[in-house]
Amino acid sequence: MTLRISSPDGVVHGVELGGGGPITVGRASPEHAPDVALGPDPQRWVGRLHCTLDFADGMWSVTDNASVNGTLLRHGDVTERLQGRKRLQHGDTLLILGDMTTDGEPLYWELTFLDPHTTQPAPFGPPTPVRQTGPALRYDWVSARAYRVENGVETLITGLRPQGHQLLRYMAGRSTGGASVACDHQALITALWGPREEWAAHRSYTRSDLAGVVRAVRRCIEVDPSRPRILETVTGIGYRLNVSGTAG
Repeated sequence: MTLRISSPDGVVHGVELGGGGPITVGRASPEHAPDVALGPDPQRWVGRLHCTLDFADGMWSVTDNASVNGTLLRHGDVTERLQGRKRLQHGDTLLILGDMTTDGEPLYWELTFLDPHTTQPAPFGPPTPVRQTGPALRYDWVSARAYRVENGVETLITGLRPQGHQLLRYMAGRSTGGASVACDHQALITALWGPREEWAAHRSYTRSDLAGVVRAVRRCIEVDPSRPRILETVTGIGYRLNVSGTAG
């Protein structure tokens, strides 16, 4: 059984899956070395412990470890965000965001599971529709595009910079079934710039840095950035993102 890994710039190599796992996948750091290191990763799109492969009862499965940018699972013609634990089947591919073009097109690490003996289908369930009132945001994890949703009409959001995508992906990923999600300042600072121990020497990130990213995002997603209705301020805590229940 092999994991075929293709980097965002097309370099391909393979990793044998032996020993029964668990196999950790992520970004290497001075204090952490995953079994499968995805790098270079200058933007820190990949989490240090992004996802884990486990072997039990003769089958391999994958779990996303609450990563900031999430993991996509492509099974046949269907690509969806990985939630919970999923069994892997020959040909299934994990997609992990590794870079983004200047036009905002996502570039993925592709990890393809190769095991000709696995034939049982992975379970995929339909999303539960959620009614949404007022403007909201839908983040499409497959295309890395954001949409403003209001009165049943979706409008593609343009002009987002990489950190804006990072902020929206993190907050949208914390939503369950389209519910609004509030995140505190420190969690958002960590999502954007990584944990404090990974910051460059003599560099620190504060609420002011975070507020700058939020302002830039609001200019893209809000009709009136001075009166935000999608990315709202939660006084004394952080920010709240109103998320559409439409599947993405």
